Amino acid sequence: MVSSNFTIRGGSAFAKRLMSSSSSAFTFEKTAVVGLGLMGHGICQVTAMSKSCSQVVAYENEQKFLDSGKLRIEKSLNAMIRKERITQKEADDTLSRILFTTDVDAIADTDFIVEAVVENIDLKKNLYSHLGDVCQSDTIFASNTSSLSITEMAEVSGREDKFVGVHFFNPVQLMKVSINYVGL
Repeated sequence: MVSSNFTIRGGSAFAKRLMSSSSSAFTFEKTAVVGLGLMGHGICQVTAMSKSCSQVVAYENEQKFLDSGKLRIEKSLNAMIRKERITQKEADDTLSRILFTTDVDAIADTDFIVEAVVENIDLKKNLYSHLGDVCQSDTIFASNTSSLSITEMAEVSGREDKFVGVHFFNPVQLMKVSINYVGL
């Protein structure tokens, strides 16, 4: 089974509540992963395997990137089956929890969104500005940036109090995660 080790850095009260000692029981009904590239496909897979939500919406803006991300997840799950880390049923259940889509409206009603697009601050800021407008007001945003300003992205999202930075290490399916959050 996939496990995560969370490390808290920074200062927002929201993030402290999110990652409190009871965080292992913290669940969401619907989670989204935006970007299914090198990091995003692994984040999507781990989220679906964790059963911390009933559905994971995997979003890419182009079908070819969506197909590539889905193929990466399927290959990773098949490798885990071959190594007897999971069963075929667990792999099938994982895939059944993922909705693959190029429709950005499909993520508007999610509870938690992890963004894993390329490290381009303008691209990320445009994305968060749009998501801030279309998502429900209590949706939590998380950026998987390793070097860009969480504060800048949080400000354009319009929900600085519901924005965290999360840094996964590659390969996500095998590594532990470190949580960082904005200290506004």
